Amino acid sequence: MLAFFQNFLIAGQDGLRIIATAVLPVLFPFLVLTSLILNLTNTTRPWLIALLAYCSGYPNGARLTHDLYQQKRITLTQAQQLLITTATPSPVFVIATAGMVFLNNLKLGCIIFFCAVISAIGNGWLWRQSRTEQQLSTPLIKSKRTQSFFTIFSTSLTSATSAIINVCGIVLFFYIATHSLHLPTILTGLLEMTTGVATTTNPYLIQLFVTFGGLSVAMQQQVFMQSLQIKFRTYLVYKITHSILACGLLALVLLLLN
Repeated sequence: MLAFFQNFLIAGQDGLRIIATAVLPVLFPFLVLTSLILNLTNTTRPWLIALLAYCSGYPNGARLTHDLYQQKRITLTQAQQLLITTATPSPVFVIATAGMVFLNNLKLGCIIFFCAVISAIGNGWLWRQSRTEQQLSTPLIKSKRTQSFFTIFSTSLTSATSAIINVCGIVLFFYIATHSLHLPTILTGLLEMTTGVATTTNPYLIQLFVTFGGLSVAMQQQVFMQSLQIKFRTYLVYKITHSILACGLLALVLLLLN
């Protein structure tokens, strides 16, 4: 029992260290910057929202989609479609951490990331007809920006701060759980993406972990999904098909390169 609590304490300290050195410096600036770009441009273009999400990774795509839907700048159908197609990992994590650090192969890290993004687009196309068309009962708001830059920046900072608190709490909980329970690699990766990636050099497992995201990422996404009428189990089904497409695409690319 004493050994368990010692491991629990060590895992908590390590989790806080990772949050301070890896999560906050990488994710928080992206959360602020992407909100600022969308609010300054007042855009509702799905391609720009997707591009910003692909550059920042989980859970920013869901957060941006949630914010725009709450502002009535996109319809519910557009929001649901965007949530599926923007549920992708961070390029910094996949390419730099998974590719260069764990696989010692920058090219393979790039391939894994682009497989996750391309399969996300394909997954959105796959599920496009499975949901009934739903529109907002009120017209979309397309008014011009009237707020000052400093007001928009303050709003973006507040939104990013609220999001990062939720993300850090969820990351810490799952990090402690996976390191305290000493689960097999596959279960670890399906619970917490980062820990799973750190325990393997198998490119297919890494592709699975970063594409599925683990329950930790699913919970981060759920914070923003509640208003989009997408149930948690439905999101998991989306991520399962996304993972299958990504692993299949990776196998095809590696076959063609060999």
